[in-house]
Amino acid sequence: MPHSTRPDTTPTTEEYLEIIYMMAAEDRIVKGARLAEIIGVSRPTVTATLRRMLRDDLIALDAKKQITLTPKGYAIADMLQRRHRIIERWLTDTLGLDWAESDAESHRLEHVFSDQVVERLNELLGFPETCPHGNPIPGNQRGEPSAAAFPLSQAPEGARLLVARISEYVENSGEMLKHLGGRGLVPGAQVTVVEHSPLNQALTLRVNDKHFALALEIANALWVTKG
Repeated sequence: MPHSTRPDTTPTTEEYLEIIYMMAAEDRIVKGARLAEIIGVSRPTVTATLRRMLRDDLIALDAKKQITLTPKGYAIADMLQRRHRIIERWLTDTLGLDWAESDAESHRLEHVFSDQVVERLNELLGFPETCPHGNPIPGNQRGEPSAAAFPLSQAPEGARLLVARISEYVENSGEMLKHLGGRGLVPGAQVTVVEHSPLNQALTLRVNDKHFALALEIANALWVTKG
């Protein structure tokens, strides 16, 4: 794919663009209040940043205050996520970092690595199609689209599923990734929903012959396909 030079945007703006991009890819509704929760800042701070992004034609707001990316904003976010996910892949596959560490480190490195370095890493890695968390790397997909994924929180009792990917934009994503990895809930893992308990806001799962409970809030960030 053509390689653009880095945009004239701040790390803060880039963080917002990437979160909006990832939420939109999952058909999530994006509003300022939700961004404040995810990023961990006040609503006035989010409002001020969104105003600047509106001014710079990076986002649009509809009558319900729902946020979408403009073509300009989407192109920047797509490029940033490509860089982020290639670097994550390198950090895990070559340097041996776990997937929680690679996510945090990639957020730092994606702002300093040159396009040339990122694309060289991509070539050395064999043009991987996904990051370690199962999310597609823009521009690297080959072949037919994979089966439609849906949040594990929506799965009924008795469902046998395959883990497809993990949302990385949720609050405390590093802790969540450690939690899921420690239970074997990684892309490609087979999962059986033993019990779905809305009252307790939890699922009981079987993974690798182990049974454990998983909060619906976390299960909402775990995307699966029918296995």
